[in-house]
Amino acid sequence: MCPPEVSEEWLRHVWQHQLFDASRLHTREGKAVSILFPGTPNRDGGPDFTSATLRIGQTTFHGDVELHVDAAEWQAHRHHLDPHYNAVILHVVLAASGDVTPAVTSTRRALPLLVLHPFLDERLHTAWKEAFIDTDSRRRTARIPCNTLNEVVPAETLLHMLDRLATERLETRVRKLEERLKQLIDEQRMTVREPSPRYYGNPDDIPAPPNDYTHTDFASRALWDQLLYEGIMEGMGYAKNRVPFRALSHNLKLTILRDFDIADRQTTMALLFGAAGLLPSPRDIADKESRAYVRPLRRRWKELRSLLRIPLLHEADWLFFRLRPTNFPTARLASICFLLPSLFDSDGLRRLIGIFNDERWTVHERIIALNHHFDYVPDDFWMKHVTFGEEGRQGGARLGRDRIIDLLINTVIPVALLYGRIFSRPALLNHAREVYHALPASQDNIITRTVRKQLLRVTIPPSSAWMQQGMIQLYKFFCTRSRCRDCDIGAMCLPAVPR
Repeated sequence: MCPPEVSEEWLRHVWQHQLFDASRLHTREGKAVSILFPGTPNRDGGPDFTSATLRIGQTTFHGDVELHVDAAEWQAHRHHLDPHYNAVILHVVLAASGDVTPAVTSTRRALPLLVLHPFLDERLHTAWKEAFIDTDSRRRTARIPCNTLNEVVPAETLLHMLDRLATERLETRVRKLEERLKQLIDEQRMTVREPSPRYYGNPDDIPAPPNDYTHTDFASRALWDQLLYEGIMEGMGYAKNRVPFRALSHNLKLTILRDFDIADRQTTMALLFGAAGLLPSPRDIADKESRAYVRPLRRRWKELRSLLRIPLLHEADWLFFRLRPTNFPTARLASICFLLPSLFDSDGLRRLIGIFNDERWTVHERIIALNHHFDYVPDDFWMKHVTFGEEGRQGGARLGRDRIIDLLINTVIPVALLYGRIFSRPALLNHAREVYHALPASQDNIITRTVRKQLLRVTIPPSSAWMQQGMIQLYKFFCTRSRCRDCDIGAMCLPAVPR
């Protein structure tokens, strides 16, 4: 019988530190198991331990290890469909019923099963509850160095620091976008130009393209559209899928989507999902409605693929593990397909910049208009689905309020500020900053919760998005790096620390 209230985190601890009788381990099929190296703990998507070395029977294997409390969880968590688990060499569980379905990878390879419970001491669970769970909780809950001392810091000092850091965080984003815009200009210079003169001799002597930029270079609407498109795509990736979304936007540029008619949703969806490697074969889909939806997309992708000369991503580049279903990359790619026609029609950029530029609007009216800019209604399929599979929750691929706020903070407002600076639009700059400071707070994350509880407490409720941005900047660049001597708050509550 399994110990009560066992968590998978506890099982990871048991496996990592081998808190069992390792001398007599054997798989359910009776093959002896020797742990030469248990693997490296993986705190992100994919198997629980990577790069393990095990001897199973007479063969030595090098690969990943996946742990579950119950053997049935492999199938329940859909690991049999996820290529991230194709390198698993051993499925370790605490318990397994007699008729459990053997675990297989997406390549149909059967996995050996190790049931740990017979090799454990029953007293282990009690010891863990008294010691390990407290230690793990302390480890996962980061502490601000001045946590027990900062109650003496006035609210005015806290607000001043957060405001300065929020502005610093926004400025960093604007600078990154400026660098990317210049890269896009350089790429355009290399591809849209008269034929280069012939050069003889050492190729290293060929002059590089000029690195000076004029207003004419920045005036191309296509460059600004691509910059905005990349920022929105990256923002759709959240923390876990930011890199593949960025790569997809670089590979499948907005000009390519426009060449195939951005208003043709089926074509746009076939291109985005196909280039992302997330367009499955109908025969791999159990749900009848999903199969019917995918078939025309697959046919369209087959017609288009030979016309593209771009790198393609693979399903394994994307993470679904430990994500809310509405944040799955498939749901967010579907969101892009519904947003593109309105965001990037022939008048899209002018309308967006106009929200910040028009003197007649109040800041509240601007925020309403910006939210409306990202409002759309999915089709019947994506209203009910977040993947090409069984139905999920209602509202499926719609964008939530918090995601829109993040897109405004991290992409739309920085793009507007960059545009206003390059083309000397002081009114636009002022209005963009006003919107930044007036946006409401989004949902707390682990960082904002930590700062709120250990620094702001009840003195200052985080009522705005800019304050949350300041909290994130403070935590990442001061608290976690022990830069108390560079921090106004640390200097006040730790006066003995020299500045």
